[in-house]
Amino acid sequence: MKGSMKKYLVGLILGTIFIGCGKTEDNKTFKGKNVRVVIGSTSTSGDSYLIADTASRHLEKALDAKIKVDAVGAAEALATMQSAKPDGNTIMIFHDMTYLGVDFGAYDKEYDLKNMTIGPRVAQNPGAIWAAKKDAPYNTLVEIPQYLIDNPDKTIRMACEAGGVSHIGFITYYDWVKKNYGEDLAKRIVVVIGGSTADKTQLLWDNNCDVIFADYTSLKDYTETDDKKIAMKFVGLLDNIEGVDVKSYKDMGITLDGKDFAFSKDFLVYMPKGVAPELIKELDMAANSISKTSEYNEALGKMKYRSEYLDSTSAAQFINNKRDGIKKLIETSPSLDELVKK
Repeated sequence: MKGSMKKYLVGLILGTIFIGCGKTEDNKTFKGKNVRVVIGSTSTSGDSYLIADTASRHLEKALDAKIKVDAVGAAEALATMQSAKPDGNTIMIFHDMTYLGVDFGAYDKEYDLKNMTIGPRVAQNPGAIWAAKKDAPYNTLVEIPQYLIDNPDKTIRMACEAGGVSHIGFITYYDWVKKNYGEDLAKRIVVVIGGSTADKTQLLWDNNCDVIFADYTSLKDYTETDDKKIAMKFVGLLDNIEGVDVKSYKDMGITLDGKDFAFSKDFLVYMPKGVAPELIKELDMAANSISKTSEYNEALGKMKYRSEYLDSTSAAQFINNKRDGIKKLIETSPSLDELVKK
């Protein structure tokens, strides 16, 4: 009986130890975790998914974790960062719409950057771009005002997304047209609200808009097809892409307050507030590690993206400074509601 009791107690103690070791909620490391990465897009063909997926596959090895990207959309991704536990099991990888949506008033102030933990920058996309149908009677954005002058009964409908990078791209262009060609002509350049890249391409193909905003990589195939129904051409980049022969705002002389304008999307890791310093440090080390590998850089380079690693401290300072620098434009520009075609 004593032997049986002894075996029972030993088994009970060992069982308790093993159960305790299996707990993950107090685990201060990414190792062994099942990590969910939410992104601010529902599309699996745009840059948000492609960059998050590429970064996740490489971080998975560096962190010794299992990582899966979940394309939930901007509103859901931001809400998740407020409701998820700060245990490293749920993170977000997203671009500048993380703060732009709040600053434009598209999302509640509770989703502000100060209510999240800012992690490292894992990639940058200089390929934010405008495109039109291949047979459009203009080849660049700077040709559109002259087209409108020559065709006084026409308007140009530009599809973009409220509160995002396309919003910045549009109001910068609109401001430039207004200052150089007058308000009456600028008012003939109107907004069509579009969602995902797929939604906007369909708007273009259905003749419900004239120009769309998307990512260079996601539209590249359409610029190389012979199918006239879906063929496109690029009419303006927000920033230069090395090795790509498409004019940028800077190349075309589209300025903001008389100064050169360039805007690349910066993809950072975001986490719920209160994440343990150990997790942040581990994530920094992993992101730094993959940024130095040829595999990661080549994977991004094939899609015309770049790694541009910043640790969490530098990334937080960078993104807050970038945000501050663009606030004046947001505050002084008309809302998209005023510019939408009625």
